[in-house]
Amino acid sequence: MIELLYAVFLTGLCAVLLAATIPMATGSREKADLYNKATSLAQKQIEAVRGLGYANLTPAQLVSYGLIDSTATVAANTYSFTNSDSAANDAPANVLPSGTGTVRIEQVELDLRRVTITVNFSLRGENRSIQVATLVANL
Repeated sequence: MIELLYAVFLTGLCAVLLAATIPMATGSREKADLYNKATSLAQKQIEAVRGLGYANLTPAQLVSYGLIDSTATVAANTYSFTNSDSAANDAPANVLPSGTGTVRIEQVELDLRRVTITVNFSLRGENRSIQVATLVANL
């Protein structure tokens, strides 16, 4: 009889432990999914901008290719792409909670520009961001 009670206790303890880990696993999966989406958006955007080449890294060209929202800056040499590419449902505003994105273009040297893509989003009320950068040369 004691063995049976012990077995029932152990089975119940295992069930409680398993049930306690499910919310944590769900939260971790949600966090990983949002970071994966943000990273994918940043990589897609940086590849598209880099693919235009050095000569086309101007606000007017980026708007004409649908890579930024407008030629208006949100900070020094920084342009928003929060709602661009909405036809493909790949805009940060469509994919991420409170999602925004920026493209920053800096002249590093005479024939060299640095492009920095930042994707911001909200995760459980906290602001998070992913940033990737590349250099584009005038070849």
